[in-house]
Amino acid sequence: MMEMGNVIIGIGVWSAIAYLPLQLYAGLKWRGAWRIAALVPLLLMVPVFVFTAVAFFQESNLWPIVLIFLAPLGTVYLVILFIIRHFVTPKPPALAAA
Repeated sequence: MMEMGNVIIGIGVWSAIAYLPLQLYAGLKWRGAWRIAALVPLLLMVPVFVFTAVAFFQESNLWPIVLIFLAPLGTVYLVILFIIRHFVTPKPPALAAA
């Protein structure tokens, strides 16, 4: 049973690490409706990061717990959005060889 707990914690930690670069990339590079869709997870994650920071500065021993359990939601949403965008967005034409 302990192994399953470690897996869940690991997924949460790696999701929190993966979330930040995904969010930054999509929020800064994408335009229009894609950017709006990419910013949706911030509605959840900004309060989570604030809560996590407050808990950390209050020296709570469970300060990352909310982040660990909610970061996978934002990360999975962004990964799915990246996949959809990959298949929906037209590719630029290949340059003809001279």
